[in-house]
Amino acid sequence: ATTGGGFMGQTGGEELGDLLKLQMVEILRSPIRPVFTPTTPPKVTFLVGVNGTGKTTTSGKLASWYRAQDKSVLLCAADTFRAAAIEQLEVWAGRSGVEMIKTRQGGDPAAVLYDAASAAKARNIEELIVDTAGRLHTKSGLMDELDKMRRTASKLVPGAPHEVLLV
Repeated sequence: ATTGGGFMGQTGGEELGDLLKLQMVEILRSPIRPVFTPTTPPKVTFLVGVNGTGKTTTSGKLASWYRAQDKSVLLCAADTFRAAAIEQLEVWAGRSGVEMIKTRQGGDPAAVLYDAASAAKARNIEELIVDTAGRLHTKSGLMDELDKMRRTASKLVPGAPHEVLLV
């Protein structure tokens, strides 16, 4: 046994690791809440996170997963900043057999979201998946852009975004 009053007799990094494990187990054992599904489609899901975490890939995989459940899906290419993001999402749309709404690189993400939400409503699409650009919480301009997208979605689809996934 060690001295110094560590967690369960441990000191240093082991203590932190054990505390993190306990916290993760507590989170995983917490009650599972059902995912909200609006009474009138579409359900709008934003994918957010920092650069390089896999938001675009996750968007494509979600589209494929929903299609496997026989749901109608529309992808929104709202990452207009990264050069290859739109093309990458096009590949995923093709693989999943879903449509996507896009604009040119450097375009207004809220404008493409407006078009996508309007199209999803007109086509009675069940799932609208919005791939956003990577951003850090410390960049106020990028966070303001995300807030503009949230306002745009909520004006067109009541309660949107219904789900925000941090990737």
